[in-house]
Amino acid sequence: MPTGGTLPTDHQAHALVDALWAHATPDCGMEHIRARTHPDGIGIVLFIRAARTDIAQAKVRRLVVDALASGGTGVHGYSVTFHP
Repeated sequence: MPTGGTLPTDHQAHALVDALWAHATPDCGMEHIRARTHPDGIGIVLFIRAARTDIAQAKVRRLVVDALASGGTGVHGYSVTFHP
């Protein structure tokens, strides 16, 4: 979710998707990503190829944390809440 009290824009959602794709490696198993804005932030759903749910969740956490920590374009000013 963008911090600072402003509502997210579709442009920010697209930039976040682009940043996640840019950081995804074959090991991530990412097959698809969807992002939508809503008043509370940007919701993203990632479709991850993995043998078990816990493995997929770990891959998502690592990808999102790494992408946001990179400081690259489109990933500034976000806080993250994970929902299984």
